[in-house]
Amino acid sequence: MSYIHYDTKPNGAIYASVYESYRDGNRVKTRRLETLGRVVDKEAGIFKGRGNKLFQYTIENGRNENPDYFPQEQVVPEQEKLILDFGDTWFLKSYISGLPFYNSIVNTLPGEEDTLLALLFFRMLTNRKASCHAKPWYEGNYAYLAFGRADLTSQNISKVLSKLGQEEIQRSFLREYLTSIYSDSQEQHGILIDSTGVPNATKMDITQISNHNGDINREVRVIYVVDRKNGMPVYFRYVAGNIIDVSTLITTVSELQQYGISVSQTILDAGYFSERNALELLDNEIPFLTRLAPNKSIFKAASEGKFEDLMSQKYAYRYGERLVFIRKVPEMIGDHQVYVYICIDEDMYLMQHKKTILSALDDKKAAEETDTTVKQLGAFAILSSEDLSEKDILPLYYTRQQVEQIFDISKNYADLLPIRVQSEERFAGHLLLCFMATAIFQRIQKDLLKRRSKKAKALNTESIWDYLRNQKCKVYDSYAIPQEPQKEVNAIYDIFKMQVPYKIPLSTILV
Repeated sequence: MSYIHYDTKPNGAIYASVYESYRDGNRVKTRRLETLGRVVDKEAGIFKGRGNKLFQYTIENGRNENPDYFPQEQVVPEQEKLILDFGDTWFLKSYISGLPFYNSIVNTLPGEEDTLLALLFFRMLTNRKASCHAKPWYEGNYAYLAFGRADLTSQNISKVLSKLGQEEIQRSFLREYLTSIYSDSQEQHGILIDSTGVPNATKMDITQISNHNGDINREVRVIYVVDRKNGMPVYFRYVAGNIIDVSTLITTVSELQQYGISVSQTILDAGYFSERNALELLDNEIPFLTRLAPNKSIFKAASEGKFEDLMSQKYAYRYGERLVFIRKVPEMIGDHQVYVYICIDEDMYLMQHKKTILSALDDKKAAEETDTTVKQLGAFAILSSEDLSEKDILPLYYTRQQVEQIFDISKNYADLLPIRVQSEERFAGHLLLCFMATAIFQRIQKDLLKRRSKKAKALNTESIWDYLRNQKCKVYDSYAIPQEPQKEVNAIYDIFKMQVPYKIPLSTILV
C-alpha cells in the first residue's frame, strides 16, 4: 500500500516522499518509491520538485505536470527564527564540491545523495560514533538545510549502509574514483600496501580469531592501498581476521589491475615478510620493498662480516638531518636475485652505544662480547626485489609513513572504529563510507601542509571542526544568515580561500 510521508524542517518548510508498505515473510517493511520535494499546498497535493518546478501528485492519479489549480504564491510559512551549527558543514560542503572525486561520492547512491552526504558529514564532523546520534546532530546542524532530503532514521541508515556494501555499488564507486584521481590509469604506479585488524565482536563469518605480532583478537583484517607519490588512498578490501599472508597482497594487486591500475612497485609492512611469501611475490613478478627483521636468515646471511667497516665515509648517505651508512648486498631467494641494504643509523647507534657499554660494565661482561654487540647497534636492513641505488632506498622506503598516516586518519578521524554493524554487507558499507572520509581528510591535511603560514601549521582536521562548529547561523523565513565568525574561523576561511556569504537564500538550498 502506498502513502505520502511528510517531514517538517526546522524553518517550517515541509517535504514529502511516497512510500510503500509491503510484507517480507512475517514482517511488514516500508520503502521509498519517490521523492516529491517541497510541499506547496498539502490539501491540493501541489509540490515543488527539482528546478523549482510545480506539479500535482495524488496516490490515486499519480503525477500531473499541468493541473487546473496552481497556488499564486509559494512562500515559507512565518516561523520563529532557528539557530543551527553552521561553519563546519558549510566549510566541508564547500571544500568537497571542488575535489576531483566529489562526483564519484555523489553518484554512488542515486536518490539517496542527501542521506549519504549527511551520514558522511556526521562521521567526519562529530565524535559520536553510534548512528543513533546522527538524527539529533542533523536536526541541529546546517546539514538539515544543506541535505534537506536526508533520512537519518536508524532503519534508513542501516538500509543505506547495506546498499553501500553491495559489490556492484563499490565497484562503480572505485572505478569512478580512480578515474578522477588518475588522469592516466595505464601509467605505472608505486603503491603502499598494509593491513590492520579491526576488532569486531559481532557474529559474522569474516570475524575470526587472529594472532598478529602476538596480539590475539576477534577481528576482520582491512587492507588499504595508498599511492606512494601523492599519499592518497586508492583502494581497500577486507578479509577474514585469520588471513595474514602474501595471498592478500597478490589478490589486491590483481584486483587493482582490473581497474586499469598497473603496479610498478609495492612497499610492504615487515610483518608480511617470509622467504616463502617473498618467493611467491617474485614468482608472480610483483616488485616489492620491505624491511627485514634481524632474526630473518637472509638478514643474517647478508650482514655477516659487513659491519666491520660499514661506518665509513664511502657508505655514508644523508637522509634529511640523519646520517645513515648503507651497503648493498646481493642475495638469492630461490632462483631470484634480490638486494639487501644493510644500514646503520648513526643517531640510533650513538643513543644505544652509551647504554650498551654502561650496562656491560655493570654486568661485568667481557669486552669481546660487548664489541660484537656494539658493531650492530642502530642496524636495520631493507630488502628489494629490484636493484636500486643506496641514496634512493631510504626516501623510497619511508614513504611507508603515508600508509601509516592513512590508517591513523581512518581510525581516529574517519570513524573506522568501533564497528557496531551486524551484517557483512553493512560492514562493507561502513568501510566504503570510511574510505570516502579518509580520502577527504587526507586532501585537507595535504592542503594544510602546502600552506607555509604558522596558522596553517598549527591546525589539523580536529581543531578545524572545533573552531568552525562555533559559528552558528540564524534561519528566518527566506534566508539563513551566518553569524560573524571568530578570528580563528576567519583564519581557516582565509587559508582555504573561502568567503562566507552574508546571507544564504533558502531557495538555493531547499529545493
